[in-house]
Amino acid sequence: MNSIFTGALIGDEHTLRDWGAAITNSDTISVPEPNTVLLEVPGRSGRLDLSEVLTGDVSYGNREIKLKLAAETNREEWVDTCFHIFNKYHGRMVHVTFDEDPGHFYVGRASVSDPQRVASAGQLTVTIDAEPFRYEQEEYEVTFTGTTTAVSGTVENLRMPVSPAVTVPSACQLFHDSKIYELKKGTQVVPGLVLHSFENEISVTGAKSITFKFRRGCL
Repeated sequence: MNSIFTGALIGDEHTLRDWGAAITNSDTISVPEPNTVLLEVPGRSGRLDLSEVLTGDVSYGNREIKLKLAAETNREEWVDTCFHIFNKYHGRMVHVTFDEDPGHFYVGRASVSDPQRVASAGQLTVTIDAEPFRYEQEEYEVTFTGTTTAVSGTVENLRMPVSPAVTVPSACQLFHDSKIYELKKGTQVVPGLVLHSFENEISVTGAKSITFKFRRGCL
């Protein structure tokens, strides 16, 4: 089966444009496994699910990104390409963006293996132990304003819980998820403030506007 991806940007280099190598495998990106905690309780029917007790949301393990690359090349060029890829990326943290999904990227540690040359073709495998979320390239920003010193709105997050940068024009109080946070004038990351998946209702007293800025992540 052919890959659904034609090429990918790894760091600042492209598999096709810079290396002349195409992605050949179809099992390119694995699905991150949820970290579940299931407890057997004597006398209880079924297991007790504690997966969301600590944070209020389920967490995930890393996912694997595997790129089996093949290039039509001669021996000398492929040897040089392999040494270059090993030296620049093996063991390093990288950002990976696929051509078919330019609005998102993955983050993980790369390893390079299985360099081969068969006739006039070269092969190589790049494997990334990637974080579970697929990140948006552009940071998300939203501002809520009011005519008085009371503001409310809904912050739209994606799957990944996140602590946003919050900007207010004056000291005020922020209400979210049945909790009250004291904010100072200016931009700050508020200790304990976490935006959960999808819709987050917020309200402010003491300021005429509030801005949230953060990078969203989905599975």
